[in-house]
Amino acid sequence: MLAALLILVAASVPGAGVLRAQVTPLAQAAATYTVSGTVVNHDGQPLSGADVGLVVDDSVSRRVRSDTAGHFEMAGLASSSATLRVRRFGFAPRNVRVTIPEAAHRTSIVIELDVSAAQLAGVSVTEDSADDEMDEHLRDFYARKANNSFGRYVEGSAIEKRRPQFVSEMLRTMPGVSVTPGTRIGYTVRIRGCSPLVWLDGVRVPGAQLDEVARPADVAGIEIYNSFAGIPAQYFDRSATCGTVLVWTRAK
Repeated sequence: MLAALLILVAASVPGAGVLRAQVTPLAQAAATYTVSGTVVNHDGQPLSGADVGLVVDDSVSRRVRSDTAGHFEMAGLASSSATLRVRRFGFAPRNVRVTIPEAAHRTSIVIELDVSAAQLAGVSVTEDSADDEMDEHLRDFYARKANNSFGRYVEGSAIEKRRPQFVSEMLRTMPGVSVTPGTRIGYTVRIRGCSPLVWLDGVRVPGAQLDEVARPADVAGIEIYNSFAGIPAQYFDRSATCGTVLVWTRAK
């Protein structure tokens, strides 16, 4: 009965040989925006490990970190206007207002950071909740050091006492770890003959060497895992077949 009715309707429309259903398209998903860029110093050299946070209502709602080339990307922004708060140890923090073109839905910028003035010894300044977050990471670091026998741990106090030129020098005597002259910055760290996956303050830095992302004066703690055993669940990555290195920096 229904088929007959459709044929009748099609036949009643002049020039209509085929009945075509008219479908109303679903509402398009809300447009999102992407901002990418490079964090550099005054001389234009890229800065790795810079904290780039999205400021919403005077607080940072999400953050990413620059890679070894100083590059970062923040996608899925709901608005074409955004304020980024950029920080890195040893440099003055900076807020950057970004306007993303409506047509392109993305933009790329270069953010230059100035070297911060020397801080007075014994003075501690808490800028925002990021310091509290880092304190939590360090509490977890010391808890694992006390209870997780699968990892090996280097405390910031040991680094201060030894004063190495590069952080990787602290790993020389660890079983299964080799430290050899590198072709870029500092030394090349290998675990069981290949490069481990490095995390900096809870952010993956794939393809990076330890000395490329951290300086001795910046580091509050390092965790080294030769295998998947014992790696905290939130830092477990199946691509890390050569081990995992977690680096925690001092509060900025």
